[in-house]
Amino acid sequence: MSSFTSDESGVMEPYNDMPAMALAIVGFIIFIAIVAQAYTAYQQKVFIAEHYQDASNLAEKLSKDSAILSGSRTDVIGASEIETISRNPKELIGKYGTYYNFMFKVEADPQGRAYSKVIKDPDIPESRTGVAASVPVTVRLNDVQEVPGILTVRVWRK
Repeated sequence: MSSFTSDESGVMEPYNDMPAMALAIVGFIIFIAIVAQAYTAYQQKVFIAEHYQDASNLAEKLSKDSAILSGSRTDVIGASEIETISRNPKELIGKYGTYYNFMFKVEADPQGRAYSKVIKDPDIPESRTGVAASVPVTVRLNDVQEVPGILTVRVWRK
């Protein structure tokens, strides 16, 4: 045999390690994407953990605000007052929206006839992330009907 075919110390072709390099780069890019997604999820969880109490306190304050209470009762939210505020929510949103953007919803379900009203500022875009807290309230639907309901507040970053 000739020395050309029996020689096992060969010269590597210049493009043989390109597929291996491409795989390493793709793996690195996938690793960076996973780390970035994990960090984003972590930041959202931290915001929820830090600001749940703020959302809960805001829900308590709103449930006792004179603008949504029914008449002289300090423990009943009036549906007519909620309807009035829903036409122009900027005053109430401006009063409590100093640190966060927020929206709130009042829900009641008397015998299958659900009452639900969402109050938010139409000029502020709603965020996909945030924290929500709810408090039980009594909702006056009319002069003779008061039903249990829920006031839910959703808070997100400005």
